[in-house]
Amino acid sequence: ILLLTLLISASSSSFAFVKIQTKNWGANTFSPLSYSEGHFSQAPVQNKKAQLKHRIMSEFAQWRGTDYRWGGDSRNGIDCSAFTRRIIASVIHRRLPRTAQEQSRMGQRVSQRELKVGDLVFFKTEPNVHHVGVYIGNDSFIHASSSQGVTMSHLSNQYWQAHYLTARRGSARSEE
Repeated sequence: ILLLTLLISASSSSFAFVKIQTKNWGANTFSPLSYSEGHFSQAPVQNKKAQLKHRIMSEFAQWRGTDYRWGGDSRNGIDCSAFTRRIIASVIHRRLPRTAQEQSRMGQRVSQRELKVGDLVFFKTEPNVHHVGVYIGNDSFIHASSSQGVTMSHLSNQYWQAHYLTARRGSARSEE
C-alpha cells in the first residue's frame, strides 16, 4: 500500500514535495516535484547511491535465506561468487568471472575506509578458500555464507576482520 500526501508551499517556489510511505520499508521518503506549465512531474525519488542500494537490497530480499551450496547457482543452493555474479548482473547489468578468486583480480583496489555501495569485499577464510560479498554501506555486506546461506553481515565482526583480504570497485565488465 502506498500513501501519498501532497504538500504545496505557499511561497513562490516552483517545487512541491510528495510524502511517500511504503508498507514494506516503513520509512518516509520525500521526492521533489517540479511544477511547469500547469503540470507536476516527479524528480528522482533518491540519489544514485540510494537507488543503487535499494536495487541491491530488493534483489537480496529475493535471495535471503537461500541455502549455501558449493558450486551452486540457483535458488536450490548458491555459493558466494555465484551470488555476487547474480546481484551484479541483475542490478548493474554487468558480468563477473565465476570464482571469488577471479573476481578479486578485477577492478580497482579500494581501502575499507573508502568502500561504497556495490563494491565487492573479499576474504580468505582458509589457505585455498576465498569468499566474496557485496558491500551495502553502514559496515554491512551481503553474501552467501556457508553456515547461514544468503545473509547480511558486518565487516567489523571479529571473524570477517580477521579474514579480510581486499575490496574492489568496478570489477564487473560490460555485458556483450
